[in-house]
Amino acid sequence: TTKIAEANQPNPSITSIYFDNPGFSLYTQKVDHGEATSLRLRWYGQLNARPEIYVEKKTVRDDDTASEDRLAMKEKYVQQFISTEYKMDKQIQKLSDRAGASSPEVKNFKTAVDDIQELIKSNNLQPVLRANYTRTAFQIPGDDRVRVSLDTDLAFIREDAIDTDRPIRDPDSWHRTDIDSNGQEYPFSSIRKGEISKFPFALLEIKIRSADRKRSAWVKDLMSSHLVKEAPRFSKFVHGVALLFEDYVNTFPFWLSEMETDIRQDPQAAFEEEQAKAQKERDDEFAVGSLLTTKPSKSSLRSGSKAVLSPVGSPNVSSSFQPKSLDARKSNLAPVAESQPADTAGEPDDDETGTRGAATSKLTNLFPSFSTSKYARSRRTALPPGVSKPETWIKDSGPVKVEAKVWLANQRTFIKWQHVSVLLGTLGLGLYNAAGVDNNVARGLAVVYTLVAVFAGMWGYFVYMWRVSLIKGRSGKDFDAVAGPVIVCLGLGVALVLNFVFKYRAAIEERQDNQVALNAVSWNQTAAMPHFGDL
Repeated sequence: TTKIAEANQPNPSITSIYFDNPGFSLYTQKVDHGEATSLRLRWYGQLNARPEIYVEKKTVRDDDTASEDRLAMKEKYVQQFISTEYKMDKQIQKLSDRAGASSPEVKNFKTAVDDIQELIKSNNLQPVLRANYTRTAFQIPGDDRVRVSLDTDLAFIREDAIDTDRPIRDPDSWHRTDIDSNGQEYPFSSIRKGEISKFPFALLEIKIRSADRKRSAWVKDLMSSHLVKEAPRFSKFVHGVALLFEDYVNTFPFWLSEMETDIRQDPQAAFEEEQAKAQKERDDEFAVGSLLTTKPSKSSLRSGSKAVLSPVGSPNVSSSFQPKSLDARKSNLAPVAESQPADTAGEPDDDETGTRGAATSKLTNLFPSFSTSKYARSRRTALPPGVSKPETWIKDSGPVKVEAKVWLANQRTFIKWQHVSVLLGTLGLGLYNAAGVDNNVARGLAVVYTLVAVFAGMWGYFVYMWRVSLIKGRSGKDFDAVAGPVIVCLGLGVALVLNFVFKYRAAIEERQDNQVALNAVSWNQTAAMPHFGDL
């Protein structure tokens, strides 16, 4: 349904309650792997007005595709649904009467109910976080190719009952009655300080159909301007849990460190920086076009042409953008977090406001046909005067934007290798010192363990530096390095087998020596018996 708000009515607030378990497994999976499932309840306006409650289960995959199950129910059935006592039989019966018991709609509805309740039961989910915000949506009536939403007054509130001695929410209720019964609104002044976190920015989300992305140059201009700051893969659920449950989780999102940074920029400086960047891209396009003997664009051939941005990025296009003092300009800037274009699948209130997959440059279409064969090299013409061969690929130019968890994962692997090296080195040194001077077997094994320890340390450093170079070089190669673990395992296995063989041989030789000594003693006693008989 489409709701048109009148001019004298404020935008209704939106409330979302997110689910997780006391171990925050859904949060951890979302931060560490990206591909995860989330569950939330959502409604518009105040709960005491008895709005319809939406139960939404969303699964986001690594390729940024998403699937969503969405159910609507009344408030009085929510607690029974969460406890899997309510199977929505009335809604299923109504849908069966209208569409038929064997229709795909009925089957999909039953499957959605079972999947959501199974997710709650198998993961021991409970409400843990509330997100409340005011949304202003922009869309051309009857045209869903472009949808823009602006979320303001965003506040995160704890909704958990993890501490059984002092639960924040009544364990027998699915929501905080102290908030909803009293009709509290932003800024929630009665909530205790440790239970609420107010987001310092606004969230701007632009959704564009995949087929229309190439024609949306204004989105690129807006993202490059001083008005917004890109926030890829931002999640309200992840951000709220990271701030309010920092004692319960061990991993944090990469954008959390930027929350204390002032994202406002000087409009003139931001415009000049983006203009220079655009001019460099045009120069690179002209150079690569000449290298590949393709016809460059007319704008690139224009002598002394400058890359001009749209009015969104320029502070000097109209009189309203005339330069002012730096302080005056900063006072007019609203802190806004922006997201990259996303697919239109799903509800407008998507939790993932930043998805990968921005529109690529036209230059990338040239390189798949770039051949390195002898025939192609012989047919390639010389560079024209004044054009030099590019030293780096255009895809490798610009700053390297890598999530912090990628660097930390590489460092953790390096530390693990050094840990193994220290343990093996300590074992070898202890075995060498404990072995006697005549115990050559133990001393030999100690040397083997020490060599394996040295190899493990060197291998860990080599793999660490190799992966750093891959990350910095934006390489698409796999990060797997299986040779080192295999060599270490084989070395330890061979050492253990040799240790067993040597010990076994030593035990056999000792047993044979004891048997020979016993036989000699028995023979001496037998030979001495007649002599004592004569006496």
